[in-house]
Amino acid sequence: MKTNNHRQLLRNFPETLLILGTDLAGKDHFANVLTDAAVATGLKVERRRGRLSATANQRRSSENKTLLNLWLEWIFLVTLPLHCRLLPYVISLLVATDIRRFRRPGDGSVIVVSHTGLRLLAFGLGHLYERSEDVKMPAMVERTLRALVPMTGARTVVLDIDHQVRVERMQDRLRRGTADYFDRYMAKDPHRSERIENFLAWIGMTYLGAVRIENNNLSDAELLACLPQWPQYSSA
Repeated sequence: MKTNNHRQLLRNFPETLLILGTDLAGKDHFANVLTDAAVATGLKVERRRGRLSATANQRRSSENKTLLNLWLEWIFLVTLPLHCRLLPYVISLLVATDIRRFRRPGDGSVIVVSHTGLRLLAFGLGHLYERSEDVKMPAMVERTLRALVPMTGARTVVLDIDHQVRVERMQDRLRRGTADYFDRYMAKDPHRSERIENFLAWIGMTYLGAVRIENNNLSDAELLACLPQWPQYSSA
């Protein structure tokens, strides 16, 4: 039986939805809730991971990463002091390429769970600056970020959580043996993790028109109710 929430979801579901968030913010769960509700209304949804132009990937969790992925995370963190200041320029090129290659599915909608480039950009800014007001974003990076929505029509949400919630979720992953290097890094230092999370939210809201959702253990119904609150998007 279709609920009122499901009917409203069908009317408001965007053609392209980008879900941003740092580690343990609940991106996969939010995507699962939206996908299941959309499918219940008869809407076709394709899921992608890490970038807008990625191939379809219907995995419902990002846990249990491969050894290669874990090694790449470790390398990134170990070498961060060497490339931190170059990171925005590299990310700009990666995002620009992603935008050019983006194609929507022939029918239905697409949900993109996380965006590696934007996430790493926030990670780098969180190590270069204390506040978003201090950021001196290079012109080429700004142009690329501002082109994302007009060229893709993507609607964006940024999931935000309190550090204590992050720690609790981290403990659950540790018990399951699925915590990765980024999980541990973000859970280790509350001030640093909050700063990185704030920069990701700032990027999303400043350049992508994102809606920020405080996802401190929201129920499925509460998460579902976040979708109809967005204003209509116009690419004109």
